[in-house]
Amino acid sequence: MNKLQLHALENFPFIKPGCDLASTIEDSIVLNNIKIDDGDVFIIAQKIISKSENRYINLDSIKPSNEALSLSKKLNKEASLIQIILNESKNIISIDKNVIIVEHKLGFVNVNAGIDRSNISQEINQVLLLPENPTISAINLQNKISDIFKKNISLVITDSMTRPYRSGVTNFALASSNLQSLIDLSGEKDMYGNILKNTEIAIADEIAAASGLLMSQGSEMKPVIILKGFNKNKYQINNASNLVVNREDDLYR
Repeated sequence: MNKLQLHALENFPFIKPGCDLASTIEDSIVLNNIKIDDGDVFIIAQKIISKSENRYINLDSIKPSNEALSLSKKLNKEASLIQIILNESKNIISIDKNVIIVEHKLGFVNVNAGIDRSNISQEINQVLLLPENPTISAINLQNKISDIFKKNISLVITDSMTRPYRSGVTNFALASSNLQSLIDLSGEKDMYGNILKNTEIAIADEIAAASGLLMSQGSEMKPVIILKGFNKNKYQINNASNLVVNREDDLYR
């Protein structure tokens, strides 16, 4: 590869629960006059996946546990929100600096279990959760889009996260389908002929981060990006879940 192209679907419509995302994406591609080719990678913001799957929770309907009530007093945060964070997490890693950092039940570490209030209506006291099973969501949507266009496409679902010892957020791969998400270069040679040892490339995360340049985090309304020119076919296809590191192997915990 010596060139990649990123195309944002402009004027993408608002997504409601039960929406057929594949058909909505098809309509937007037609309006944007983009030709779909074999090998294209569809990069989809997690938020529209969650909206279509109706992952909204009304906080007023939540009864907080004693643990949530205790943390609420300590952190000066809504007890109902804390309860949802607890429900979506394996365990709390830290509450220092008034920020709740958890190990999500999907395996990765993030703030507030990925629960979000941005870019959703606040006519009621609601939040949006991550998809229940992002991998299944990715596989199903990738298959539908492939069928619609009769092309061999790949798909990445992205979200944003903070990083240790770095300011700001960046997109990462929450899930993927039909993609070389984690490439192991161990045994290959570098430019000097040295054998690489324990060298893995988080391809799905790199693709997700690149898409963030067009998606952004505000009112741009560009939740679907199409990447053209990507080709790592000599490597094995695997899922973005392979990027999750077990606690005992994590260098930062």
